[in-house]
Amino acid sequence: MNYQMEFKRWAILNRRQDPLRYDFAYSGRFGLLLLLVCLLWPAALAQADSPTLDQNEPFVYTVQTDDTLIFIALKYNLNMADIAVANHLRNPGLILPGQQLILPGISPISNPESAERIGEQLHTVQPGETIGSIANIYYATPDDVIALNNLSNPDLLQVGQTLKVPVIQPPLSDPLTWPFIGVTLSEPTIIQGRTLVARVSLAEEATAVVGDFEGQPVFFYRSSGAVYWGIVAIHALIKPNVYQLHLTATMPDGQIFSHAENVKVMEGPYDSEAILLDGSRAELLQTELIQEEREKLAALWSQITPRPLWDGPFWFPIAEDAPRVTSAFGTRRSYNDSSDLSFHAGTDFGGGVGEPLYAPAGGIVVLAEPLMVRGNAVLIDHGMGLFSGYWHQSEIVVTPGQHVEPGDLIGYEGDTGLVTGPHLHWEFRLNGIAVDPLQWTRESIP
Repeated sequence: MNYQMEFKRWAILNRRQDPLRYDFAYSGRFGLLLLLVCLLWPAALAQADSPTLDQNEPFVYTVQTDDTLIFIALKYNLNMADIAVANHLRNPGLILPGQQLILPGISPISNPESAERIGEQLHTVQPGETIGSIANIYYATPDDVIALNNLSNPDLLQVGQTLKVPVIQPPLSDPLTWPFIGVTLSEPTIIQGRTLVARVSLAEEATAVVGDFEGQPVFFYRSSGAVYWGIVAIHALIKPNVYQLHLTATMPDGQIFSHAENVKVMEGPYDSEAILLDGSRAELLQTELIQEEREKLAALWSQITPRPLWDGPFWFPIAEDAPRVTSAFGTRRSYNDSSDLSFHAGTDFGGGVGEPLYAPAGGIVVLAEPLMVRGNAVLIDHGMGLFSGYWHQSEIVVTPGQHVEPGDLIGYEGDTGLVTGPHLHWEFRLNGIAVDPLQWTRESIP
């Protein structure tokens, strides 16, 4: 088990800004815990073998004094992030003695052609949830949830209400056939708004490997031999469900082979906010202005550089180890009391006008000019369909066509365009779909 990656995934679920700069006291506890794990690993493995998981009922664990999520995961040989997702833990770092946790250790279903119900668990209703949205989380139907709870009026839910929900195992992916000898996903169960990495191993080199995810083209890059990787954008508003990543390999003799890999998408832990704009700023919400600017940018990020221009994790664009986030990616938004719901397509960093902004990774500047909605804007192409945008600047110091490296100055923070105050809006687009920028600072992708 990769403990560093497990902790990064825990940090993502906990929405921390930098997983390597957490509270000092917790740092010491975590380091001591890892040391104890290394010393007691044989005993942990022995304990992991002891529970018998009933395939018809979810296994429920009662948290003991001094338990931590990582210790529970190690004890039962499970993934820490999977436990957090299964129990909808908003803060996986805070579990309490006596708390009951579902441990998702269910064996694969016997029939890969259809989904199968394998038990029940409890769900606590959150603000804004409906029977439909709750059912989607568990790959169930609204009727399933209604019947389990004998609900006479499904439209009347109360925040904090406890509901029974079915535990349903999604269908397995298709078996691998030649030339596919290995397909792995960085997160077979992934949260809305994240970037998924797919790795494909073939029996021999192909002329081309491409993919398709819900109409989104996925471009693959050969890393070595007959091993390829590609990155997939998971839309922040995609309906929680099981989807298929369709892979196609074209061999040197012209033959084309296909494979489908299942991807389970879970609902993201995103908040909501209502934004009020004054008269002059509100004029920028005109549909024509927004559409014209969107088309201009879409024409740029549809141009694909077929190789990665970055290497390793991205830096923050502000010269701070953990910049202050004023609005997180994925936040559900409404403007001026409108019923139209959108989401925040980037991460906002607070600061003052004139604060320097830097390139977070290697790339080529493809746009550096004033825009009506986004203000003074810079867009950088990082290759493989990935672009990063820097909106609302007070001054731009780069030009289109310029190659940048991590740490190169690109401009200064400002309050131009559609804003309510000075800040940097940092936006990532992968194949035209907005994805969480902070994931790229926490992980080395691919």
